[in-house]
Amino acid sequence: MNALQTTKSVVRMFKAAAGGAHGNTRGFHGSLTACSLQKILSAVDPFGKLFVDIGFGTGVVLAAALAAGASKAHGYELPGNEANRYIFQAAMKMWSKQHFYNIDLSRKAVLEFNDVEEVLLDKC
Repeated sequence: MNALQTTKSVVRMFKAAAGGAHGNTRGFHGSLTACSLQKILSAVDPFGKLFVDIGFGTGVVLAAALAAGASKAHGYELPGNEANRYIFQAAMKMWSKQHFYNIDLSRKAVLEFNDVEEVLLDKC
């Protein structure tokens, strides 16, 4: 399976897990399509690296980065968006049921629901 096919698979899983929660938009999250997401991942080349996403939403970009070889993915989201955790968990269950993938992405992803400004102040 090539990189674009893998990214498309991840996006499909997140769309299914969201159950239409994102409405009728052209791409997932408005303008993010599998193709545009794959272009981003090709540009940043997450292979073997820690991937950070501030404002991760449902985590589709985190999962795609992990599928592209990131060693770990860390996402920050506002506390009011905790429902996204359930979409991420549902997508990870779907992922684990796919026989052609042997990577447990959920163990490589860290999700934090905090105000990003508070997180940054705590870490400095």
